[in-house]
Amino acid sequence: MTEKQAKRIFKKFNNASDVIRCPNGKANTKKLLHSYARAAVNLYGIISCNELIDIFNKQNNEHIDYKDIYTFLLPLVLKEGWYCFYKHYIVHYSFFTDFEQADYLLEIQSEKPRYIPDRSTFLQYADEYYTDNDNLLNIYLYISDHFGRTKHIYQIFNEIEEYIMYSNDIGGLTDILQKIDFMVDDEKQIQDFINMITDAKNNTRIWENKGYTPIELCDIMKEQNKKIIKFPVYEKRKIERNELCPCGSGKKYKNCCSVFEDKKEAQLSSEECREFYEMWYGLLSFVNDKKNILNIRITTDYPNNINDVKLHKVREVLWSNPELIEEYIKKVALTKEKIDILKLWKTNHIKGMFFVLEYKPEYAVAITSNENGEDRLYGIKGISNSISNILQRNLPIQIETVLLPFKGKIIYDTYIGTFQIKYLEGVKKFFKEIYDKAIEYGIITCLE
Repeated sequence: MTEKQAKRIFKKFNNASDVIRCPNGKANTKKLLHSYARAAVNLYGIISCNELIDIFNKQNNEHIDYKDIYTFLLPLVLKEGWYCFYKHYIVHYSFFTDFEQADYLLEIQSEKPRYIPDRSTFLQYADEYYTDNDNLLNIYLYISDHFGRTKHIYQIFNEIEEYIMYSNDIGGLTDILQKIDFMVDDEKQIQDFINMITDAKNNTRIWENKGYTPIELCDIMKEQNKKIIKFPVYEKRKIERNELCPCGSGKKYKNCCSVFEDKKEAQLSSEECREFYEMWYGLLSFVNDKKNILNIRITTDYPNNINDVKLHKVREVLWSNPELIEEYIKKVALTKEKIDILKLWKTNHIKGMFFVLEYKPEYAVAITSNENGEDRLYGIKGISNSISNILQRNLPIQIETVLLPFKGKIIYDTYIGTFQIKYLEGVKKFFKEIYDKAIEYGIITCLE
């Protein structure tokens, strides 16, 4: 969307000629409602006018209606620009140049519950810099101790904060630390720092979750047995080596999935990881430009600074139109090796639902039915992390993803949708039976 188009949309839903004088005696109500609107867009990004009215009326003795919200807030929209009206919603100012992203955020938020704190807490979010996540402060203090309070630490902190807000690839953290020359004294310090980052990610309130943190929404959705998120949610705490493994095997972690992590055979090498992401981002950049999906430029940098939610929108268009890969190959100068890989992505990718049934040292084993309705097993490697380390949940796990061939291996296309379903013993026995039958055909480890 161009800036001119955005301005036209803004004027359509925020008509200056509709501004009227604030009714007598309502100045305080107007001021309070303005605080509620600012708090709502800071916490959620977007909210329907009726939902904002409902929150306001439940938390205050004085009640308002739909007419009031337009009467009170429209002058402030045009004067201050913290938010604006869009269709039947109030949206954050960051959407003013790309209202399509507001529509997309609504899709991501759909069917998720809304986090609504008490009145005093809610109003604190009227300050766009307010956060209830002390973990970010802990990270800032930690890097201050290492670098001193200089301009350099602000760059470091901004990089880390952006990673916490927008990235879900824990392997990318290593590249960020290398990029900014983050120095630590020993391995334990590195682990402590990564734990701090993980803790911050799990406790950051994000728009996609309607204000809930990933860990809060994960707990809520577990109870409702719903698909929770398109991107991995990392465990809040480090798993001790003598604890039971989170995969549900009944073994100690040190004798189970920890072995896979130590060997690092269940994921791509660092060189392969970087090569894959450069190819992936390059393809997404072409699709984005071709279809005018996002009003931004996607670079091939790894890690990428584009919000994963935005990249996911481009990814969905790609797999709805895989023929775009052929166009990309024709229009961009690529090596023969990359061309061969991309051609296989077009013809040999597998999009659908899978059940992860087992972890092996070299891959995760997942099952799905082929085009003939026959169950087949696939050995899937992680990209910068193993599948077992990403999911960290009792097997079996139902996932939604796209499998891709890559240099004689099977990987996934960076996105995994998981379903929080607890399977009883009868169902587990059924999975074992279909596994035993499918293993007769072996485990497929190559889609080429």
